[in-house]
Amino acid sequence: MSTDEVTQPWTLRSTLVAVADLERSIAFYGELGPFPVIAREDAVAVVGDVAPSSPVIALRETSSRHQTRHGQQSLGVRSMTFNVGSRQEIDRIESFLRSRDLFTDRRQVHNGASDLLRGRDPDNLPLLFAYYEADTIGADYYEEAIGLFYSLDA
Repeated sequence: MSTDEVTQPWTLRSTLVAVADLERSIAFYGELGPFPVIAREDAVAVVGDVAPSSPVIALRETSSRHQTRHGQQSLGVRSMTFNVGSRQEIDRIESFLRSRDLFTDRRQVHNGASDLLRGRDPDNLPLLFAYYEADTIGADYYEEAIGLFYSLDA
């Protein structure tokens, strides 16, 4: 038996998002998903769960007078993607986004093995929610879905 540690795959742990209104964003992400406030200081709030396997979003209120995104070629966070555990959860998220006029579209890819739901947050940041029916998705899935990366932040 080997005593070598098993290398864990990389996963996205956190994302820093500049927001126009911190209170509005805390409320939005708190209602959208499993994102209660973990910590808060002045114009920054960290929402999510402290477990290492959970995603965390750091929300930082910006004092810029020009609180707009500047096209697909601008630097910074372009979109965020969340894996959700069931079609029922993706249905709930769709309803939530539609009720706030933040829904963009929903589609199935890879012969129905995946549901992809696109929407936006209150500051117009593109959000993608994915549900995978299969336990593993191979390279052929990404070859089919790669075209979506040109339109996620459109």
